[in-house]
Amino acid sequence: MPKPGVSVVMPVYNGERFVAETIESVLNQTLREIELIAVDDGSTDSSPDILAGYTRRDSRVVVLRQNQAGVPTAANTGIRRAKYDLVARIDADDRMLPDRLERQLWFFERRPHLAVACSNCYFIDASGRRIGQSSCSIDVDKGSRERRPSLFLELTHSTVMMRKKPFFEVGEYREDLFYGDDRHLWGRMATNGFSMECQNEFLIEYRLHGGALTMGLVEMQRDICAWIDLNVVRRLEGQPELSLEEFRLWEHGQPFVKRMRERLNFKALHSFKKASRFYGERRYLKCAFSLAAAVSLNPARTVNRVFSRMQNRDTRLST
Repeated sequence: MPKPGVSVVMPVYNGERFVAETIESVLNQTLREIELIAVDDGSTDSSPDILAGYTRRDSRVVVLRQNQAGVPTAANTGIRRAKYDLVARIDADDRMLPDRLERQLWFFERRPHLAVACSNCYFIDASGRRIGQSSCSIDVDKGSRERRPSLFLELTHSTVMMRKKPFFEVGEYREDLFYGDDRHLWGRMATNGFSMECQNEFLIEYRLHGGALTMGLVEMQRDICAWIDLNVVRRLEGQPELSLEEFRLWEHGQPFVKRMRERLNFKALHSFKKASRFYGERRYLKCAFSLAAAVSLNPARTVNRVFSRMQNRDTRLST
């Protein structure tokens, strides 16, 4: 009987700044029965050379190359190539804690019904310094019962491990989505009856860096998330899904106050995320302005997020 192992899939696009750190964190896992499938999505920097160097050093590293087609396509390409039943995702700028794969494999071996699991994560800045943390929470039953998809759709992607069979059964990542492809996948997993759980351990270091998005792009992202969530509810209620264009027409017909409240809540969340990234880059003045904007838009939720991220709690699973 073959040893249980894990395939790690990592899309890479112009990741020269951090990709070596990410690869080292994978190859130094306590679980040795692994493969790392790096999918180079048409990088124009030194990423291909860095990846090639690792294929020469370690036979567990496999590099696939494609013309630039986006993260969902790269991820699908990697998962199709994976030789193990369990697939762990990692972005090319994040880091695994040394026992991440061993602990998640342990979690799955005790839950043969489980399709998807995520974990808690630490936030790190560009230099790798820990600056906060986030604890995961998934409740598919409650979210389905109360028609609140956010209770089971907001997974940190680099913490996810999943089985290949349900992934293929629901149709992989949607390659026509430039944003929210993971959220769309979790929604299809949940509404097709597959089990999703949170593993209450800190197993990933998630890097906060990069510039702010334009407001136009932020609004488009909000639309996509709201569209995904609405279609999850519609599937739960046995209704046909709406296209993105149909969703926008539907939303325009909703009460003005409801639409404004939802948009303000989303803008508050976006401002908080910008503040987190500015903090990670040590751009403290910009961080303060973004945090102030988040507080003004949604005081209670923003303050709660701040306290949640500043907790210094780490737990180990024992059941």
